[in-house]
Amino acid sequence: MMDILERTERGLRAAADADEVFSIGESECGNPVLCVHKGRRDGAQIVVTAAIHARECYTALVVIGQASAFAGRGGGAYFIPLVNPDGALFFERGETFGREFLKRNRDMRRVWKANADGVDLNTNFDANWGSGAQNVRIAGASDYIGGCPLCAKESAALAEFTEKVKPQATVSYHCMGGELYWEFFQNAEARCRDERIAEAVAARIGVKKIDGDLHSAGGYKDFCIQKLGIPALTIELIRSGSHPFPPEAFAADGAKNRDLPQYLIELLNSET
Repeated sequence: MMDILERTERGLRAAADADEVFSIGESECGNPVLCVHKGRRDGAQIVVTAAIHARECYTALVVIGQASAFAGRGGGAYFIPLVNPDGALFFERGETFGREFLKRNRDMRRVWKANADGVDLNTNFDANWGSGAQNVRIAGASDYIGGCPLCAKESAALAEFTEKVKPQATVSYHCMGGELYWEFFQNAEARCRDERIAEAVAARIGVKKIDGDLHSAGGYKDFCIQKLGIPALTIELIRSGSHPFPPEAFAADGAKNRDLPQYLIELLNSET
């Protein structure tokens, strides 16, 4: 049976010509953070990510489905389904890559969110880093911010890549809650724009738009809003339940979100 990294690579290669699949960087254990661009190079461009948290690795399947279905009218999209491959493989099959830290924490693998060094990648970005309500300063399964912003290879690679390609918006998939987060201290004009987009997307896929920064800090969404000044959405799939979720649990949300990248590009083009 293929692991989630193999499924990601095979899925992306099926969605595009094989030579269009590339890595934006490597994980702490040397696994590739895979990406494919679909659509046009002109017009609005977006970045779609998933599986930044290990126990949420099957959100990658939703993004792979989007890459396969993407029409590419009016712009293009970079699909990065598996931001945290080391954590995903630890969660899925107990792969420790020979690291004593992971071996000591193997009993936590089914609730693991962090990377192989115990850094929660979605707290490691340079956006009010270290000020989150749930941030911790000890490596472990979740919420550890790391020694400094972007100290983790995976978050550094994603930040550098995003700055390089200059998207007009980003979407990040997590689970669970059936919610959409969009806010991070935007100013008045940007706030109005971002809320319009958030409201439209939430209605499109049937999730609840959540207002307020909610003491968030150091996330990829936060980084994109604060540092790049663009709309950035975090979508929590699966309305309720408890971790860990199997791959088939994401099928319904995958269908609802399948054409979201194309819809978002149309929204962005209507804003210009």
